[in-house]
Amino acid sequence: MQKLLFIILISIAAYTTSYSQAPVVIKQDSSVRDLDEEQDVRDLPFSQRIRFGGGLGGLQFGNPTVIGISPMVGYQATNDFIVGVAVDYQYYKQRNFASLNQYGPRVFGQYRLHFLDNIASNMFAQAELQKYYYKQAGASFEYPVQTLAGLGFGFGGFQITALYNLTYKEFNSPYGSPIVLRVGGFFF
Repeated sequence: MQKLLFIILISIAAYTTSYSQAPVVIKQDSSVRDLDEEQDVRDLPFSQRIRFGGGLGGLQFGNPTVIGISPMVGYQATNDFIVGVAVDYQYYKQRNFASLNQYGPRVFGQYRLHFLDNIASNMFAQAELQKYYYKQAGASFEYPVQTLAGLGFGFGGFQITALYNLTYKEFNSPYGSPIVLRVGGFFF
């Protein structure tokens, strides 16, 4: 009897679960659009199109110690395009050497790639220009302007971006490789 009751309950659960997967579109009487449609950001006021975020990079403690932060602000021009600015700062300290402070601004643009949605949704192309400076043992230096381009993936506000430094030259770049990975995103 218990086995029969268990089989009936499982059958009912499977039956109702299979029919509960159909999408439901809810439209309220006073709403202007369906609730499952993405609102066009061009209809929003300027203040609601501003995005704040940042990232952490190169975190390492010991020898060497590396700490990097990167606050950023973006403007969502359309549902698919964001343009923004960021300021990067990195502290580097290795035993028996003077510490290094590296910093600089960057401007960037991100464009969502809808044609890749069936591979992975929320993929975007990103391009940026950056100018880095560094100070070590009281002396100041600067790198030439760096041009980077690549792809990223976003989930919620979190983003992972892989960029290629198009102007990379050893000893003339703040990076040890032409490939740059960023982790961060827009959170507010």
